[in-house]
Order: sequence, then C-alpha cells, then structure tokens
Amino acid sequence: METGDEDDLIGNKDGLKLLDYERDVLAKTLPASVFGLGLERLFLEHLILFSDRRLLALVLNTNQHDESYFISKLKEHNVESEPKVINSEVSIKDRQSIYLEGGVQFCSSRVILVDLLQNRIPINRIAAIFVYRAHQTLTAFQDSFILRLYREKKSDGMVKAFTDNPNSISSLGQLQRLVDRLYVRHVELLPRFSHSIESELSRYQLRSAVFSVDVSSSMRRVHRTLVEFIKVCIRDLRACSTSGKEEKLENEEMVHVPWATTQLETRLKNRRGHLTEKQSRLLLDATSLREILQMSENLDGASVLARLTALKNDPKVLEEHSGWLHSPSFSRIMEELQNTCGVQNGKGDFKKFAAPSKWNVLAEVLKEIKLIPNDSKNKSPTVFLVTNAEELSRQVSDVVKYGLDKSRYMSWRQLGYKTTQDCPKDEPLWDQENISQLIRSQLVSFKKIIKFY
Repeated sequence: METGDEDDLIGNKDGLKLLDYERDVLAKTLPASVFGLGLERLFLEHLILFSDRRLLALVLNTNQHDESYFISKLKEHNVESEPKVINSEVSIKDRQSIYLEGGVQFCSSRVILVDLLQNRIPINRIAAIFVYRAHQTLTAFQDSFILRLYREKKSDGMVKAFTDNPNSISSLGQLQRLVDRLYVRHVELLPRFSHSIESELSRYQLRSAVFSVDVSSSMRRVHRTLVEFIKVCIRDLRACSTSGKEEKLENEEMVHVPWATTQLETRLKNRRGHLTEKQSRLLLDATSLREILQMSENLDGASVLARLTALKNDPKVLEEHSGWLHSPSFSRIMEELQNTCGVQNGKGDFKKFAAPSKWNVLAEVLKEIKLIPNDSKNKSPTVFLVTNAEELSRQVSDVVKYGLDKSRYMSWRQLGYKTTQDCPKDEPLWDQENISQLIRSQLVSFKKIIKFY
C-alpha cells in the first residue's frame, strides 16, 4: 500500500465512489466506526478490490443476510471472480476447487478451521482474511484460532477486521485482547465528531421537516383514560408486590409507565410460577392496555373499537382481567370511539366515520414529493416510510395502495355494520406496482419499512 500516488492505487475504478474518510481508512487494519457511517460500503469496497482470480480472500463471521447482500452487490459490479459461500454443505472436493479459483469467498468458521488443519487450503494463495463484526471475536474463539493458524503458516499475510459496534469494547484491556485475538497491529477509530468525517458529512446535510398533526378531542380523551388504566394497574401491582421501599421511585416511574415496561414487571415475569392470581392478572392487563394504547395512537378509531369489542365479548378475557372492562371509564371509552366511528344505538353510519388526520397529511406529502424534479432514470423518486408497528405498516401500505376513501371504508367495515355505501374505487397515492412492504417477519430488522420506488 505504499505508493507516491495514493489515488491511483487505492480504490477501484469500477467500484464505489468513496468519501474522503472512507479512502483514508481503506489501508487500515482494524477500522472501528460508530453506527450509521456506512461500514458496509467500506467492507464492500475491500471485497471489490480483492475480487481477482489471482488472489484468494476469505471472509469470516458473516450471516446469511450479509452474504446475500454482499454477493448481490459484487455481482452488480461485475467482478472478475464470482463470490461463493463455503459451508458444510459443500463437499471437500468442491471446496478445494473453489479455493483454487481465487476471488472473495464467504466461509463458515468451522469448515475453514478443519480445512486449515487438514492443509486443504493453499495458504500461499490467500492474500487476505476479512473479519466482519470483529467485536464478536471477544466471545468467539474459532475465528481467533483460524487467524492464528494463518499467521503461523504465512506471517506476512493480511488480516483486516471491521466493526461498527465500538460500545461492545468497554476498556483498553478489552481492546488489547481483541487486537491480540485478531492478530492485527493497527486500530483505526472513526468517531462521528472527527474532523475528516464531520467535514465530509457536512457537505451532504439533509433537509428535514416536521409535521404535527392534531388528534381529535375524543381520541385525546381515549388516550388519557388508557394511560390512567395503565398507571392504576402498575400502582396495584406495586402495592401487592413490594414492601414500600420503592415508593421514592413511584413518581419518576409513573411518567414512563404507559409506554415502557417497569423493572418490577420484568422481575415478576422472570418468576411467573410463583406469582399470585392478582399479580398475574395485573401483569396481563398492563401488557394488553399498552398494546391498545399504542394501537389508538397509531391506527384509526374503528380498528381500536373493533379490538376493544372483541376483548369485551371474549369470555376468557373477562375471566382473567382485573376489572377494568367493567368500569365506567371503559364505558366512556367505548362511547367516544363509537361517536368517532358514527355508531349510535347499535347502528353504524359510515358517513360520520372520521379517519385519522395524518392520512390526509401523508397524501399531501406524497403529492408534493411527486412534483420534485428528479434527475434519475426512474420516473418517480424513492420514498421510505418507517413505522413502529407491523399493523401500522400494513395500514399505511393500504392507504398508499388504495387511497383515502377506500382505506377509510375498509377500516370501518371491520366493525361489522351494514351500509348502503358502495366500496369506493382505488385512488392510489403512488404507483401500485412500485410499492413493497418489508416487515420484521421478513427481515432481521428493529423497524418496519414501506419502500416506494
């Protein structure tokens, strides 16, 4: 990597267009960056550089999703040597053939360890070993043993490790142990506040806009009542579970109780077999009420009313709940929701159903986005909608696919009331063919995303 003209050697003309700080760390041994700095891009550029039949690069500690992503990206860049996945399903003869082909190969640690011990891998052909999520080497010893064997058989071999989770390294002692287990000599830390990163990212500042949508007065009263229900459950649970020593934290905890599980609940759930009947009911009610509160904040009034009606008519729930379904406050919640949904005296009027105001705001925002000039080949820009629940993701997807009127009709119809109103026609807010929904059950992710392209 020593050269007088760094720009001519580092990087790949057919690879990614790297940022300045990414090029600076391209020759480093152990780059450690914070979340959100695009470690995947840097790792991908290394893979592109070593996708040559004259070289053999082994990639360790990747999962199935990582391999699928990087292999697809390498194929997009038309690399010379096609990457492959080497695991226990690949025969010994095929593995030896793949090693001789060169290029970048994603390997199972157990298989590579056996092949190294059996001398099935041509060590002289291995130009580099890349370790993904290097912080996991602190608790996993197979990768460290593989690197040790590699260093013993080829002392001048290249080892490069990558991690974007520096929080897992809590002290210099742990960092030293990690460096020793990876058999590397240099560590590069990439904090977001460093001059090179800050100056580079400041050139691409995002413009943000915040839209505050008012909630109807009836829904506000529903929210307040649900919050009070949750607080009463937690107070009763504390009264029958503690000896009064934790009363000092009561006021502080009550602020977060409606939206976050308390430490007391966590402790009690860990010993379910020793709980009293009252404790079990209160724990179940607190969980159910939080789900209903989140639903009332995310979805429309008809969905919340349908859920509460189902709970009220479920004999099992009536036997197990602590009594809030029979309280006057619950009756007032039902009245507020029925008024919002146009339900009176057991009859429903679809015309009086008030859909959430945020649907209209979403429609206006998407309409404005369509008018933004786009230089790309696509006719329309790419839009990501991130939600905090799968059911909200599905509803937003329906709103975009079918339009406001039809989505309003479908939400109201789940109440089961008859109406003379015909189902409205589709009035999509975006091209229906270019809408895809990604949820947690499909991807290993902490967020739900609806992608429009």
